[in-house]
Amino acid sequence: MNRLYTLALVAFCVASAALITSASAQFQFPTEEIPKTEPEYIAKVKTAAPASIVNNATITMPQADGSSKTLRTGSNGFTCFIGGDGSPECDDQNALEWRQALRAKQTPPNKIGFIYMLAGDTGTSNHDSSQRHTHEHWVQTGPHVMIVGGAAREMLSPYPRDVDVKDPMQPFVMFPGKPNEHLMIPVHDKEVATR
Repeated sequence: MNRLYTLALVAFCVASAALITSASAQFQFPTEEIPKTEPEYIAKVKTAAPASIVNNATITMPQADGSSKTLRTGSNGFTCFIGGDGSPECDDQNALEWRQALRAKQTPPNKIGFIYMLAGDTGTSNHDSSQRHTHEHWVQTGPHVMIVGGAAREMLSPYPRDVDVKDPMQPFVMFPGKPNEHLMIPVHDKEVATR
């Protein structure tokens, strides 16, 4: 029953995101800039998820000393922020735990997490995110959601696992075979403009 609930939730979220992104005529990837002022930062963060999610989410902003400042405390279990590469996102609690485990080089918890990245991302190496600067096995995805966590691994088997992604407009496994592998699900219905 829990798996059925999770799949229904994912289908609802993807359908909602698809409706939102289909309204825009042409998509532009986010920049790598991380705004320094709180109003500009919040404005960029708000591109990560539907208003119904981001308007009720906690918003955090990295500080110069490496800490994170809470700009707004939310009520829906999502935390929204801009990653170090400039990509805005909103993570549920399980996705945050997944991230924390990976940062600590620990095994991710056996839970399913959900991440909105409706602004798209700034791109990375699909082989190893720490090798982003090499542009090897490069993939850049437009508006998408992500299914992450240890319990999500069984969902990954039917999806392409190529380190060189053939079509980022279709679902694929990001970082195949690595501890941080996860399912990327594009949610746009229009061609994505390239830089």
